[in-house]
Amino acid sequence: MSWSLLFIEAFIAAVALILPGMLASRAFGVPFKLSLSFGPVISVFFLVFMGIVLRFTGAAGGYFALLISLFLFAVVSGVACYLRFHGRSAFFDTDIVSLRPYLCALVLSIPVSAYLFVRGIGLPDSFLQVYDNSFHLSVIQSMKHASSYSILSVGSYLEAGSEAFSPNASAGFYPAAWHIVAALVARTFNISVMAAINLTNFVFVAFVLPLGIQSFIAVITKGDARKGVCAAVVALASTAFPWTLLYWGPVYPNFAAFCAIPAVAAVFIWFMQSFEEPRSVCTTHCPVLVALLFGIVALVALQPNAVFTLGILLVPSIVVCVGGQIECQLFRMQSISTKFAYYASRCLVLLAVAIIWILMTKASFMQGVINFHWPSFTYIFDAVWRSFSFSFNENTPCILLACLVVLGCLCALGNRSFRGYFFVYLFSVVLFVVDATQDGFIRHFLTGFWYTDQYRVAAMVALFSIPLSTLGLDFILGKVQNAFSASDGAGRSSKYLPQAFCVVLIVCGLFWPESVNPAVNNYSPVGFTKSVFNYMYSINDIDNNLTSDELAFLGEVKQIAGAELIINNPFDGSVYGYALNDLNLMYRKFSSFGKGETIASKQIRHGLDRISYDSVIARDVKQAGAKYLLVLDYDENGRDGVDMPGYHKSGWTGIDSIDDSTPGFSLVLSEKDMRLYSIE
Repeated sequence: MSWSLLFIEAFIAAVALILPGMLASRAFGVPFKLSLSFGPVISVFFLVFMGIVLRFTGAAGGYFALLISLFLFAVVSGVACYLRFHGRSAFFDTDIVSLRPYLCALVLSIPVSAYLFVRGIGLPDSFLQVYDNSFHLSVIQSMKHASSYSILSVGSYLEAGSEAFSPNASAGFYPAAWHIVAALVARTFNISVMAAINLTNFVFVAFVLPLGIQSFIAVITKGDARKGVCAAVVALASTAFPWTLLYWGPVYPNFAAFCAIPAVAAVFIWFMQSFEEPRSVCTTHCPVLVALLFGIVALVALQPNAVFTLGILLVPSIVVCVGGQIECQLFRMQSISTKFAYYASRCLVLLAVAIIWILMTKASFMQGVINFHWPSFTYIFDAVWRSFSFSFNENTPCILLACLVVLGCLCALGNRSFRGYFFVYLFSVVLFVVDATQDGFIRHFLTGFWYTDQYRVAAMVALFSIPLSTLGLDFILGKVQNAFSASDGAGRSSKYLPQAFCVVLIVCGLFWPESVNPAVNNYSPVGFTKSVFNYMYSINDIDNNLTSDELAFLGEVKQIAGAELIINNPFDGSVYGYALNDLNLMYRKFSSFGKGETIASKQIRHGLDRISYDSVIARDVKQAGAKYLLVLDYDENGRDGVDMPGYHKSGWTGIDSIDDSTPGFSLVLSEKDMRLYSIE
């Protein structure tokens, strides 16, 4: 597949993701500009909802039914918009000028994403060979085959008949909204799972995120077009988010959820601002609350920690809105000063937020996430520098972006409207410093909602820095405008051209692909990020479990085995054969061995080499329907060095002990250290 074709499909997918939800949002009463960014969130909610409904009702052909339902959803939403706005108010409740920042955002985000991500990963089918990705690949492939798209029943063994050999007792809930989108993309365009993942991620980073940031900035700045242009420049400038999340883990669902947060936050803030007109809240804007609930559900379905991230981002608006209501009530009390009412109301809101935080850390259903442990890796002063320089975990510093953020912090401190976003950013920096340097209760209490994962917390810091870097760049443009207007007099060229030239310089400084000084390796954050993508997604990486030779061997295995069940050790790289070559593998991921595993699966892993004289093993293999055994690292003893969590050599002795002379197995295909045996 060529990238040119994939780009066309990406634009189609973007329209299909944005349009239905945008029409529905507009019908709910969301302003047109906000509905552009909120549309993908509502569309994701609808896909999740219909996936559950179709699975529950047992509808045949889930893929076709889901696409038809999405089309009907767009039609019904369009009709609802017509009925709501025809002859009453304008569907396009904005002017062209206010939409220019949205266009600027796309004009910049699409080529930046194409250069960084597309050129970085190389081929459309490139993929990451890391622990989490084996799960993502297998789940999407299974959804694609089974046409099952319910987040309440997620697994790698959804196809009919797979229950006979599945190592897991059953499928269950998982926030798989991103997987649903990728599976639909793969099925609709008839492309590989790997290409579908790359296409889906491109849509989120090039369309969903920049549009959401534009809406967020438009709401908090009252539609300031120049600040919108500034936001378009800085939105994708940090390597910590969105780029690092596309190769660390990879935590694709968390990446998609973070991309959707600004849009939900924008609608939420706009809704809270409507409390300034109480009557409109009761009559006109109440349906927006329903849309907001749908948006929050969509975030949960993408990745639940996005709700906590959203909550932190909304604290300034909640303090202003709810605090203002409390302040009005305090004014009615006698002997209460204005200053006391102001600060007391805000403190009460913050106290309520702190209580909710504490209660959530104590919730039983959150303990598995909160108590997940990643080791700290540095000391406090280094962590502070990493936060300031935007180098975070292992990225190259971006000093220009850091300077914009510092300047934006100074601007925010001097403006009450933006001061809250300075404290939100400062709080996120504290979270990263704690996460990077501490171990123990305080770390899990503050960062447990994000698995104590420094990469996700760093992504949150980068996301929260966008309003501040926007203010910093806007301040520079304001000074440039004043300087040239004073020297040249009033004129359109003196007003816009110097600012445009300054924007070009900042864009070059943020996104220049190569090092300014060739003696300094990876000085450019963009060059560093692109090189990491190239390294991580390359099939020729020497650290990969699956090599290029083994990939070619899997293609030959597919020609021989067809759809027959193949027993394998996933840790030798064969785990990727299910998604890459559509091999019907027994073990399709690196996890779920031990707790929750079927007895038959345990016996096969530990005793397959005894199949010729152990009737129990022979019975289990026959009941599973396995016909072949695949071995990619024949007669190698280096498995202890496999960098995959959960691997224990003793757990795979039954498979690893088999060689060309083991009774019960016939050699079918052999190349170098790769073997395919038929099970007699």
